Amino acid sequence: MAAIQLEKINKVYGKGGAQVRALKDVDFEAESGEVVLIMGPSGAGKSTFLTIIGSLQKPTSGSVKVDGEEISQLSAKKTGALRLNKIGFILQAYNLVPYLTVQDQFVLVDKVKRQGNLSKEELAKLMEQLGISDLAKKYPGELSGGQKQRVAIARALYADPAIILADEPTASLDSEKVKEVGQLFKTMAKERNKAVILVTHDPRLKEYADHIYEMMDGQLSKEA
Repeated sequence: MAAIQLEKINKVYGKGGAQVRALKDVDFEAESGEVVLIMGPSGAGKSTFLTIIGSLQKPTSGSVKVDGEEISQLSAKKTGALRLNKIGFILQAYNLVPYLTVQDQFVLVDKVKRQGNLSKEELAKLMEQLGISDLAKKYPGELSGGQKQRVAIARALYADPAIILADEPTASLDSEKVKEVGQLFKTMAKERNKAVILVTHDPRLKEYADHIYEMMDGQLSKEA
């Protein structure tokens, strides 16, 4: 059974002459244990696609299934529980809490999701892998864009989600850090059996992907 399955997904914004069809009959599957890249230019529909997979918004029509369960018509309470327990988001805006230190960003996760997070030892290893161990006492305002990006990645992975959705996760990273992050995503998929879906412009991530898709004008096609 696919971790994620989309069938004939359409997303329409606006009405009448102002109507925009952001996604057009999109079919997609992702399995646990795989890294999938969704590539394409800005405005192609990639972020809309990602937010529908993550139940942040509903499709206009079509079916979205997570582990075989239809989620496109779930209540707000049930989609909130789904995101809390199964889906980890890594967003371009980082979404770090500005008045919490890096260390306390993870304490906040513990307060919201009380079970199933990484152990202290696993978190320490993750922070070391991402090169942020020495940033534990710093606030987001004291970090560079690349450092914020790596903290946001660590925070999402700390909750140990079955599905990882990332929007441009390497946008602020140099090539050496891209290698480390790409390998980390691949390791998380293979060793912890996660479905990892990366929306990106970054061709440097291709070598870590099991499958590559191109999004163009709201339509999805498989490259490899």
